[in-house]
Amino acid sequence: MQNSKTHIRFPTHSVHCEVKDDHIHVFKYCDHGCDFAVFDELEQTDASDYIVTPLNQIHYRVTFPGEE
Repeated sequence: MQNSKTHIRFPTHSVHCEVKDDHIHVFKYCDHGCDFAVFDELEQTDASDYIVTPLNQIHYRVTFPGEE
């Protein structure tokens, strides 16, 4: 199977997509976070909805004692 890759930029976030082994791998990111999801090749509509949806503006951060 042929692999395909693309990088898409939206005003709110950027997305890197790769199709390989009958799965769609989607990594999206912005200034305040990132997210990753894998979709079956038959779930193209779900993948496209995920791609165009911006990352949530509310985010959580884990800090450890001594970190600023």
